[in-house]
Parts: sequence; structure tokens; C-alpha cells
Amino acid sequence: MHQRLAALSQQALQLAAAGDEAGLAAVEAQVDEAATELWGITDRELKEIRRSLEELG
Repeated sequence: MHQRLAALSQQALQLAAAGDEAGLAAVEAQVDEAATELWGITDRELKEIRRSLEELG
């Protein structure tokens, strides 16, 4: 799982550097899914985290 998260993070950095917002959003969703599995976060908790991040701007 840690290797998967590291690979996704590298992919996200490359997409961000290239300005590929759609690709970056897709990879960020994959990171979220992997993190929820790793840390045992429920779908409800993930939605709350995302909502909080949107509020922070």
C-alpha cells in the first residue's frame, strides 16, 4: 500500500507540473481511496474530510 501511495504521489507531481488538472484530480481520487484503505477511513469520514478541505479553500 505504501508503494502504491508513493507511486501515485509521483504521478500526481508529474501531472501537476504538466498542468493536467483532470489527470491530477483522477490521481488524487486514487490517493484518497488508498489512504482510506490504509487508515481505515469510512466513506462518510472521507466525505467530511473533503468537505472540510473545500471550506478551507
